[in-house]
Amino acid sequence: MSGKFSWRAFISFGLTYAMVILLVSGLILYVSPPGRYAYWVNWTLWGLTKEEWQGLHTLFSFSFIILSIFHLFSANWRAFLSYFRAKRKNGFNKKKEFVFSTLLILIVFFGTFFSIPPFENVMTLGEDLTESWEKTEDRAPVPHAELLTLAELAEQLHLESTDEMTRKLENHKIIFKDVQTQTLQEMAAANSTTPVELYEIVSKRAGNSMQGSGVGRKTLEDFAAELNKNADDLLVILKNNNIEADKKQTLRTIGEYNDISPRDVYELISK
Repeated sequence: MSGKFSWRAFISFGLTYAMVILLVSGLILYVSPPGRYAYWVNWTLWGLTKEEWQGLHTLFSFSFIILSIFHLFSANWRAFLSYFRAKRKNGFNKKKEFVFSTLLILIVFFGTFFSIPPFENVMTLGEDLTESWEKTEDRAPVPHAELLTLAELAEQLHLESTDEMTRKLENHKIIFKDVQTQTLQEMAAANSTTPVELYEIVSKRAGNSMQGSGVGRKTLEDFAAELNKNADDLLVILKNNNIEADKKQTLRTIGEYNDISPRDVYELISK
């Protein structure tokens, strides 16, 4: 740590670090899932989201450019100026290298721009790797559904009323402020979960194990009469099992609100 501070060494170390981080972040972004999926399932790698990897790549790109400018005009400015003075005096004697490097850059640029093989194959491989992350069951119902509020999601997908959806969230101990203004992404971040898990909660319906027998369509009062029991006593039984209900509700509705099947409700009240 002694001696005069070397800007040349400082810039060289900085360029090395920036180059390594650009290499790693570039490869990760090349194979990372598409944004519509990454934000929906809250995809992360090494603790960083796709958005954070993009920010890292962008900022270190700027850092690399700034350090390169300093490297050229600060640490090596004398050598840089001497080179041009010599070329102006003796003439430019690296014409082949200049032509070939220029041709290489032009080939890569226009090959990528016009999607000409093998440049097209490189981009196609990246797209294939990106799409391979997305699972059908985890796909958002609409593109970037995480940016919608519950009210907007219910309207677009013709889901249940927002009152029913909020009750499901409350039953799952989900903290939220306002279904009219708070997006699924914001709600998920506040509850350390993902937008897809919130969507599964509000869109999930009770199982169909009781369908066809008509049991799921009967109210709690109907069962109280059939079982010769008091409806209020049945409500107490359900409450003791952490199930919220109203005696006017059907078993199917009770099951939907509490994320259980009508059969489970029936077994509790018929004991």
